[in-house]
Amino acid sequence: MKTALSFDDVLLVPGYNDITSRSDVSLATDVAGVHLHLPIIAANMPSVCGYYMADALGAAGGMGIIHRMQPVVDQCNEVASNAMFQTGAAIGIGEDWKVRAESLYGAMARIICLDVAHGHQDRVLDVALEFLDTFPAMPLIIGNIATAAAATHFAEEISPLDHLRVALKVGVGGGSVCTTRIKTGFGVPTLQSVIEVHEALIAAGSDISIIADGGIKSSGDIVKALAAGADAVMLGSLLAGTKEAPGDIIKDDKTGLKYKVYRGAASYGAKAAHFGEAEYVEGAERLVPYKGRVIKTLNSLSDGIKSGLTYCGVDNLTDLTEDAEFIRITEAGFKESLPHGIF
Repeated sequence: MKTALSFDDVLLVPGYNDITSRSDVSLATDVAGVHLHLPIIAANMPSVCGYYMADALGAAGGMGIIHRMQPVVDQCNEVASNAMFQTGAAIGIGEDWKVRAESLYGAMARIICLDVAHGHQDRVLDVALEFLDTFPAMPLIIGNIATAAAATHFAEEISPLDHLRVALKVGVGGGSVCTTRIKTGFGVPTLQSVIEVHEALIAAGSDISIIADGGIKSSGDIVKALAAGADAVMLGSLLAGTKEAPGDIIKDDKTGLKYKVYRGAASYGAKAAHFGEAEYVEGAERLVPYKGRVIKTLNSLSDGIKSGLTYCGVDNLTDLTEDAEFIRITEAGFKESLPHGIF
């Protein structure tokens, strides 16, 4: 059996740098024809992206995807409230997908995310093809997938003319509150998935975009995902617990510490809130420390990504993907990467 690498298994090799300042680095990218100045997308999760998160991401140059675990009228209201910034919205593949898509189109959603835990299936392809035919001006994110075979499947079946307005959301089971790999035994480390999907799309001559989703814990992981071929990353846990994330602030009266609830989209709490019950779940939920305004997190991530590009000696994301060199490290190498020798 082959070895599959995760973010912690690799490092990027520093290259010659003639960039004098991080301010000279551009993080601009295009995802399914949508131009972003920051390659960060807020995950379409009930405890991550509502109106306030989408507004903050848009203001920072990224984008939020409004989750679908709510009545369509509420989802449309959250989208419509952001006419000032680019905002996406998620739909499923149930019988009502077209009704929700039409409503979100009318609410001026900038991009639609076809949100399925295991996207490599005929039903997803059928809905995607009908969507692209019905809404010829609307970009589409299809996900989630994890393999080169899945990427090739969509690249071959979707018209080459539509490739420029399609993105694949890549990553299965890597989210910090996802239990799919434990419950089912299936999944692929997100970095490995991005590498293989990127290679498959190049082989197919495809312009389909890639969004890395899951397992990203730091700005360094974001740099690795972008270097591996992703055009943007989708974040959940790194944005959870911020002021703009949906949900109330919970205060521990004994310690004075503040928290927010972070739930997987397939967790008991998320399913029960939307469907009224949850017999089977593939997601966990936990309290995360309250982090304050999300712009502080975004600025820190942006600075880390820009610094990463200077270590490669490039000032844009296209050159990063072309010039980056990965090396595999041992467990000792990973430990050396962490703060150590502090007493």
